[in-house]
Amino acid sequence: MNQRMEPGEVQKKGTITKCPSCGAQVAAFASSCGSCGHEFADIDANRTITMLVNRFDEIEREVEQKGLGGSRRLKEILEKKARVIRDFPIPNAREDLQQLMYFIQPKIVESVKPDPNIEDWRAKFSEVLIRAKKAYQNDSSALEEFQRIEASLTSSIADKLKIKIKRNPLFVLLLLGVATLSLFGFVGSQISQYKIRQCEKKYEQGSNAEQKRLESLFSSVETQLRNKKYAEAMASVSKIRWEYQNPGCKVSENQQSVATWGEKRFELSALIQNGMDIEAAEKTAEAERQLAEKNAEANRQLAEKQAEAKKVAELAHIQAGKARAKAAAVQKAETDKKW
Repeated sequence: MNQRMEPGEVQKKGTITKCPSCGAQVAAFASSCGSCGHEFADIDANRTITMLVNRFDEIEREVEQKGLGGSRRLKEILEKKARVIRDFPIPNAREDLQQLMYFIQPKIVESVKPDPNIEDWRAKFSEVLIRAKKAYQNDSSALEEFQRIEASLTSSIADKLKIKIKRNPLFVLLLLGVATLSLFGFVGSQISQYKIRQCEKKYEQGSNAEQKRLESLFSSVETQLRNKKYAEAMASVSKIRWEYQNPGCKVSENQQSVATWGEKRFELSALIQNGMDIEAAEKTAEAERQLAEKNAEANRQLAEKQAEAKKVAELAHIQAGKARAKAAAVQKAETDKKW
C-alpha cells in the first residue's frame, strides 16, 4: 500500500534510500522504485547537470595550470569539453529527461554568439530527445511539446542569414558583392545564351537551305548517271560541296556536313568515272567488232574475186585448148588433102 507524502514533505535529491511513494528501500542513484515503479524526479538530471558544470570548471582550471594562453588554451578547453559532452550518461526518468532537454536547448539555438561546442551539444540533444520520446510515447501533450522544441531549433535560411549578418557586418558586403557578381554573371549568361539561340536559329535556316540545294543537285546527277550523260554528270558533281559557313555556332555540325557531302561527291565521282570507263570499253569493243566485220567482208570479197578470176582463167585455158585442138585438126586435114 502506497504511502502518501505529508504536506511540507520534500522529496530528497541526490541519493535516495527509501521510495517517497511506498517507502520501499531503493538502490543509490536509481531512477525509479523497484516496488511501485515511482520515478524519482530531479535526481539524475540535476546530478548530470551539476556534474557537467563542475567538470567544465575543472577543465578550465586544469588548462590554466598548464599555462596555456590564447588560441591554444581555447582549443584545448573546447576539445576537453567536447569529450565530456559526448560521454556523459543520460538519465532514464521522464522528468529528468525533460529538464536535461531544457538545459541543453539554449546551447544549440542559432544565435549571434553560439556556444563553441554547439555541434557536440546538438548530437547529445538528439540522444536525449530520442530517449524522451520513447519514455513519453503514450503522452500526446509531451510529444507535442517535444515537436515544438524541435521546430524551434530548425532555423530557416532567412533566419540563418540574419544571424550571419549580425555576427559579421562584412558578410553583408560580401553577400552584396557575390549577389552583384551573380547578377552580372546571370545577365551575361542570358545575353550569351540569347546570342547562341539566335546563331543556332540562323544556322538552322541556312543549313536547311544548303541541304535542299545539295539534295536537288545530287538527284540531278543520279538522273544524268542513269541516262549515261557522263560529261554533264561530271560537271554537275563538281558543284556538290557544302558551302554554307556560320562560324558563330554549330561549328562541329558544320564540319560534319562538309565531310558528309565531300564523301558523297567522291562516291558519285567514282560512279561517273566507272560509267565512263565502261562506256569507253564498250565503244572500243564496238569499233573492234566493226573493224573485224569490215576485214572479214573485205576478205570475203577478195576470196570471191580470186575464185572468179580462177574460173575465168580455167575457162580461158579450156577454150585455148579447144582452139589449139581445132587448129591442129584443121592443119591435119589440109595435110591429108595434100597427100
